[in-house]
Parts: sequence; structure tokens; C-alpha cells
Amino acid sequence: MANLILTAFAFSLVSLVHCGEVTVVHAPSTLRFGTASTLRVSNFDDVLTSSLGYTPKESSPWNGLTITSPFSLPTAAVVVVVHGGGVTVNQEGSTYPLKEDTTMNEVYQSVKSIVGSRAQRETLFKYISVDDDLVEDGPHSFIPTAKTLNMSVEPDATFLRELGTLMKTSMKVSEMTTTSHGGQDVIFMELNALAPLVKVYGIGSPKVNEAIDLVRNQLVRAADVMRHAYNDQVLVATATVDQLQELSRPSRSILQSTGDELDLNLASEYSSDYPAVFNIILWLSVILIFFIAFTSFAMATMDPGQDSIIYRMTNPRMKKDS
Repeated sequence: MANLILTAFAFSLVSLVHCGEVTVVHAPSTLRFGTASTLRVSNFDDVLTSSLGYTPKESSPWNGLTITSPFSLPTAAVVVVVHGGGVTVNQEGSTYPLKEDTTMNEVYQSVKSIVGSRAQRETLFKYISVDDDLVEDGPHSFIPTAKTLNMSVEPDATFLRELGTLMKTSMKVSEMTTTSHGGQDVIFMELNALAPLVKVYGIGSPKVNEAIDLVRNQLVRAADVMRHAYNDQVLVATATVDQLQELSRPSRSILQSTGDELDLNLASEYSSDYPAVFNIILWLSVILIFFIAFTSFAMATMDPGQDSIIYRMTNPRMKKDS
């Protein structure tokens, strides 16, 4: 009884802290994620929009992202949100502490607002709660094999079915991408079944430890599916959060693309040729400025001797050869 009380007390303390972590599983070579301090969830939208090539609403104090080249940015951002219930997944990649001062749904809505109002190409937006359409156990269900978790009891069954659904959802997303015809995708997928498992069995229990390993393996497989779908031009991140589900899930529906935006102060529309025309004018202007500056400097430093063109053209007493 004493151990059970201590476990419950420790779980309640973890829940109050609201600290998670975010791991950048994959990013193109044009994005470099280095050593940085804690990332606030309220700044996560700035990281995502900057990675996709858009100016954030305001300058973020977080300095973990460096864009090495603006010409080959990712064509998609995929974020998997895991409600960990106090545990972390410990994926390979660049990992940062995550301070939860807002919800991931708010992050998604912010990214959707910024990208949707500025994108000059078709953009796909999806926020998918994976447990909305759980797969049934079968030969093609993608449900992982477990040793201690039991498909015949809850919450084990829901957790395992959700992991199988994650793979199925990842494959569906890879089929609906708009990048094949010049579009851009922003995908959020939410896993909710790990937190109830932790609450029932406790942190450090054999079932929770196996569950963490299974989540980690499925996330790696899902990341591989996304990398293949987007030819490695994708930012894949996993955010493990501890906030209560009712705070972070105001809507369970799959949101549609830019047509769902309400009363946005949209910028002027430009044709698809605008970036090319802008770059041509920009670099031509730069070349002309340097050419004029070089020519002016050369003429200013030219020696106006009697054998120079400057002397002959400006001397009013120039005589004709006899």
C-alpha cells in the first residue's frame, strides 16, 4: 500500500510540472539543430515555420535552429505528439527539454495560420488523433508483438492498436501528400494511449518499459515512411508532452486545408512566377551596383596624363597633327 501511495504521489508531481521533451528525428542538411536551452511550446511554432521558410510572427529567443541555406528547405513538417504521462521516449536525434506553456493544438493552429496566409503554393494541413480510427488485430494491422502487454485486456489493447494505427496513418499521409506537384505539407499526429498505460501500471513497471520501447520502434518506422514519401526533404519531430488530454485535445476531428481558415487578414496573392522574378531582379540589381561601383572607382583613380583619353578629350587647346 505504501509503495502504491508513493507511486501515485510521484505521478501527481510529474503531472504538475508539465515538462516534456522534443526530439528532431530527421531534418534536411539545410537545417542544423545544435545545443540549446529549454524550448517553450509557445515558441515551437516559430521553429516549424522558420524551418519551412516563413518568417515567424515574432523573434524567438530559442537559438537551437540554424538555417544554412534558404534554397533547399524541407517541403513538409511532420510532428508526432505523444502524451507520455510522465515518461519520455528517448529517441535518437537532437533532443531538447520542452516547457509546456500552451498546447500542441495551439501550435498547430498557429503554424496553419502563418503558412496558410503566406504560402504561394498548395498546402496540406492535417491534425490527426490516431486513436480516432483504431485498427483491429489481424495479419496486416501493423500491431507490434508484445511480451508483457496483453491484447485481451485494457488499456494494453488500446495502446497496441494505436501503435498499429500510427503506421497505417503514416502510409495514408504519404499517399495524400501535395509535394509531388509542388505543394507543401504540415502534419501533426497525436498518440494518447501511453499516458493511461503509465497511470495504470506505474512508471518503471515492466509493461510501461516495454511500451516505451514499442513506441520508440514504431516512431522510427513512421519516420522512415515519411522520409521515403518526401525524399528526405522533411522535418520529422516527436514531442512528448505531459499535459492532461482534455487540455490539449479541444477537437478530435481531422482538420482540412486552407479552405477552413476563418476571417484571416490575408496578404495579397502573387503568381507562381513571383519568386523567380524577384530573384532575377534582386541579383541583377546587385550585379549592376557592383559594376557601377567598380567602374566609378577605376575612373576616379585613373592617371589623367597627356597620353590618356581623359586628357585628350578635356584639353581645350588640343592641336591637330600637322
